[in-house]
Amino acid sequence: MATPRIEINLGKIGHNIKTLKELYASKGINIIGVTKAICGNSDIADIFVKNGISILADSRISNIRKMRTEGVKAQFMLLRTPLLSQAEEVVKYADISLNSEISVVKRLSKFAVEQNIKHKIILMLELGDLREGIMPSDVDSTIEQILELKSIELVGLGTNLACIGGINPDEEKMNYLSTLASNVEEKFGLTLDFVSGGNSANYDWFMSTKNIERINNLRIGESVFLGRETLHRNPIPGLFTDAFTLVAEVIESKTKPSLPYGEVSQDAFGNIPEFKDIGLINRAILGIGLQDVMISGLTPKLDLEIIGASSDLIIVNSKKIKHKVGTELEFNLSYGALLSAMTSPYVIKKTSDYLNAHEYCESVEKKYRKHLQLLQTIEIRENNSPLISLKDSGFNLIYEPSVQKDYQYLVREEVYEKIGRISRILDEQDKTLIIRSAWRSFAHQKQLWEEKVEFMQKEHPKLEMEEIKENVSYFIAPPSKSLHATGGAVDALIYDLKNDFVMDFGTNDGLKIDLNDKCYPYHPFIPALAKRNRELLINLFEEEGFVVDLKEYWHFDYGNAGWAIAKGENQSIYGIIEA
Repeated sequence: MATPRIEINLGKIGHNIKTLKELYASKGINIIGVTKAICGNSDIADIFVKNGISILADSRISNIRKMRTEGVKAQFMLLRTPLLSQAEEVVKYADISLNSEISVVKRLSKFAVEQNIKHKIILMLELGDLREGIMPSDVDSTIEQILELKSIELVGLGTNLACIGGINPDEEKMNYLSTLASNVEEKFGLTLDFVSGGNSANYDWFMSTKNIERINNLRIGESVFLGRETLHRNPIPGLFTDAFTLVAEVIESKTKPSLPYGEVSQDAFGNIPEFKDIGLINRAILGIGLQDVMISGLTPKLDLEIIGASSDLIIVNSKKIKHKVGTELEFNLSYGALLSAMTSPYVIKKTSDYLNAHEYCESVEKKYRKHLQLLQTIEIRENNSPLISLKDSGFNLIYEPSVQKDYQYLVREEVYEKIGRISRILDEQDKTLIIRSAWRSFAHQKQLWEEKVEFMQKEHPKLEMEEIKENVSYFIAPPSKSLHATGGAVDALIYDLKNDFVMDFGTNDGLKIDLNDKCYPYHPFIPALAKRNRELLINLFEEEGFVVDLKEYWHFDYGNAGWAIAKGENQSIYGIIEA
């Protein structure tokens, strides 16, 4: 799949929208969906609408025009004070606009009269952040002028905090805005539809306040897209923080010195670069740069370090792994990085098929729950097939290092023969089967389980142990429940001998696999190359009578209870071998 690209998970965005809408509605606040970070992307805009958001806001009239043209069924708000030169377009394409200059409102009135349209405005108030807004002392005189204008309807008051000055939208600020709104309604006989308290930065205030007073509206963007509040960038419980992933491709991979050599002057952007001398490093160059994305807002998903960038390149220290040319590396994005990457015409925007991806994952989870129930019902008619070591086979295989010393990669006799046939097929394709794991004792499984639990504890220190164990159990069976103990389960990948690398299956970097829902074998939102590679791997095993695991594209079962369930049988031929 082409790079650089942003992979956009519409299902996760939809979940965040629905969750936030319900959260804020619990205290009587409606939200407006802010689309400026995604440049009016109509696929994402439609997700807002499908999840009950009726008003979308953007700071660019061109984005609003685009969404209207592409058939997004919503009301549209211009999120910043209109450009005087764009007043005619604002009236034509935006139902509502935020305003702080009376000269602009007068120009909007002129074109609203000409177009025979009633244009709604929210008057923005300056409450300390020093972004846009009239001073509170000017509220009355400004509203008096607005009310004299034709085809203009004042529908609300609003403010913008934590944007330029980083000023907290706290209880005091929100109460003051509420008081101003009440005073305006009383003095001018108005009913304001919107008392708009701010944006995603208002989350802490909302969660702590006992009385929202008159605040009935917030304009939310970043919390939807990145699952965070914006005062401290802390994750909001229950939201996805990884709806967007930036993917960049390795275009050079070499071992080089960490310290440039020669006389130092300015770099391409006028800076004097500084580097630490840590000796030779695995240094990779990625085909994306400052012209495409705000580099400081990228967080690698793998253990690597960004050490420099030019207009069209990023340089990384890939540490222990020497990535092959063509390898795709993934990054999480800050709001600034998301905004810049979505704006760049050079970054491809790839949205997942929301219904297929969502429904597929839901079906996997449903089948998995049923699978766990059925495991208890399978009768075992042990055929006493012996365990044989693949390492003694002479087959052309690669063995992933095990946590167990002197691990012999034991499998049942029938499985041994099937692996031999698969190996010979791959020999003809200049490829080799990688055996990651085979029969595992309970002690071996216990070690894997405990190591993963310990890793998760370090990675997520705030999670409760029960939640950690639940997360681990999605991909590693507890010691007494692993089908590997039957000798009928094999974990495998494929090595490409011609190109000298582990093939790409969508969630792996070499032998290292990132455990997430893209590990589900037929997940639709993985690159086309990874889909083809999975198809090759799965077909090889299925031709030999194996079944692929529901959640792990690399795990294959034969003869055990998992195999029996997939085949619709009520009995298996392999039971547990404990020793």
